[in-house]
This record gives sequence, structure tokens and C-alpha cells, in this order.
Amino acid sequence: MLTVPRLGRLISAVALALAASAGAVGAAGVAHAEQTVSDQDRQFLEQAHQANLAEIDAGRLARSRGSRQLVRDLGARFEEDHTRLDEALTQTASALGVALPDTPDPDQKAVHERLQNASDEEFDALFVRTQTEGHAKVMRLGETELAQGSSAEVKKVASDAAPVVKSHHDALLAAAGEVGAPTMINAGSAGLASTSAWQGPGVVLLATGLLLVVAGFVLRRGFARRDRVVR
Repeated sequence: MLTVPRLGRLISAVALALAASAGAVGAAGVAHAEQTVSDQDRQFLEQAHQANLAEIDAGRLARSRGSRQLVRDLGARFEEDHTRLDEALTQTASALGVALPDTPDPDQKAVHERLQNASDEEFDALFVRTQTEGHAKVMRLGETELAQGSSAEVKKVASDAAPVVKSHHDALLAAAGEVGAPTMINAGSAGLASTSAWQGPGVVLLATGLLLVVAGFVLRRGFARRDRVVR
């Protein structure tokens, strides 16, 4: 006969079993979620987060130390935009169980130190040059994620950030002449280098090629006429 005490113990045992089962399923779900984040997706989230932190710090410095209003305005814009982008990125990383670094990487820290130690006369040009290079790297980072990433959520972070980072890069290139910073940036395969730096050699090569084609055509016609005269 099932007494009340025995019934209570049975109910307790069933409840504990169900709780343990639910916990195991939940843990398995978390583990599965972590496994679905590819190395590429994880690397993008980590490196883009560090880039955001670096741009926020650099923007804050430019806002307070820039000699020109243009540089101060760029700093405020970068600080605001990268803070917003990083909020969306960290939310996605948290949902996917990806732990993010707490600080920028060593190279970004070195750039920050150079900006901090720059004189007032050096700061504007150094800011524009280093941030142009930094934004070019972030653009390549996003392009790689969009091409090779697996997670739709992570690729959306890259896609949403792309036009913002591109607009920053364009603004920096436009500011380079005013602050005396070089516009030729080694951007690798992303094609972000200033096209104006290559227009001269490109025109020369094109003109040379056309001249060779014309010369070959003229020589060919001359030989043909000579053959007819000989015959």
C-alpha cells in the first residue's frame, strides 16, 4: 500500500530526476551552441571587438587632443559609432557563448601609446594615418567574415559594421591632405589604397601599350606594301 510518506518520497525522486535531466539537456544545448561557432566566426568577433575598443580609445583621445576641429569631430564620431557597433557585437558574442578579450591587442596598444605621447604638432597627422591603417584592417576583417563565416548572426554583425567603417575610412582619406598625412595605405587585397597614387603609372603603361599596338600595325602595313612592289 502506497502511504502518504512513500508517495511524498516518490514525488521528490521523480522531481529530482526531471531536474537532472533538464540540466543535462541544457548543458548539452550550450555545448552544441558553442560548437556551432566556427573558428572564423570566433576570430572575427574577438578581433573586431578589440578593434572597436582601440577606435573608441583613439576617438576619445582625438576629441580631447586634436588641434583641428576636423580631427576632434572625427574622434567624437569614431567614439560614438564604434561604441554602438561594439554593443551589437558583444550581444551577439554573449548569445553564442563566445568570450571576448578585455583589451585591444598589443599593436593597438602601441598605437594608443604613440598617440598619447605625440606632441600637439604631431598628433593630428599621426591620428589620421594610424586610424586609416586601422580601419583598412577592419574592412579586410569584415570582408573575410562575410566570405568565410558560418554563423548568420556573426555575418550580420560584419555586414552592419561594413558601411560605417567604410565611411570612417573615406573621411580619414579626405582629411589626410589637410593634416599632412600620407594617403597611400598598404591595404593588401582589399583594394583600399588610394587610387590617385597609381593613376600616373597606370596612364603611362596604357599609353605605352597603345603606341606599341599602333607601331606594330604601321610596320605590318609597310611590309605588305613592300612585298607588293617587289612582286
